[in-house]
Amino acid sequence: MEITYADVSWLAHGWELGDVWCLTFVRGIEETEALRRLGAAEESIRPLSYQELTDEGLFPHTVLAGRLHGWVVLIERNGSEGTKPDAIRALSAGTELVSVTRHDYATDLFVYAIDGDRLTSFDPRKPAWRYGSDPDRLLDAMREVGVDPTYLPGGHVTGQEAISSGTPTMGEALMLAARLTGVVLTQEVLNGPLVGGAVHSPADDTLEECAERPGTTSHTTANLFGAIRRDDPQG
Repeated sequence: MEITYADVSWLAHGWELGDVWCLTFVRGIEETEALRRLGAAEESIRPLSYQELTDEGLFPHTVLAGRLHGWVVLIERNGSEGTKPDAIRALSAGTELVSVTRHDYATDLFVYAIDGDRLTSFDPRKPAWRYGSDPDRLLDAMREVGVDPTYLPGGHVTGQEAISSGTPTMGEALMLAARLTGVVLTQEVLNGPLVGGAVHSPADDTLEECAERPGTTSHTTANLFGAIRRDDPQG
């Protein structure tokens, strides 16, 4: 089945997952194994629908996992644990990982890793700034989905490789993920049977320590939590 922009537009421009989310695709492992690699507590892993996740207010601490043919997709609402360095190493060990983060108030992120090695990662809005052990690994694939790998806001990198395809979008980042995996998250999968697990983040420890300090107000704690969640997802 050919994947088109129409298949990802509901994620790129819609609000089904909110305005902050992370989708991490891992090849060839089961849903429960992916959650364990991410750090989910064993006793917390259970069947859980997206509706239950939102109705019970379990995000961002609870991550959902679903099956997409030969891949598993980890679905995070208001979270990005799948992009942390330790998580990338664990999730991609012996396999392949593709992750896309949308964050309307901070930095979007695309990550590609194989066997514990982050080969390339970049902000889809600034694809000329790429990081990793092989930052140019996906140049051809990027161009195939309409991403200019030389693009920077305010101007393009000059040189023979420069092309003009306009400002990159989240839709193109999702198309790049689909190009690499051959799968895409659909609304049917999101609203179907999934598996969930609670993932403990170091940010939670910091928040709890702050909350226990004398004189700390709930407003101060909320501000600290927001700052921790906005940290550079690349670590």
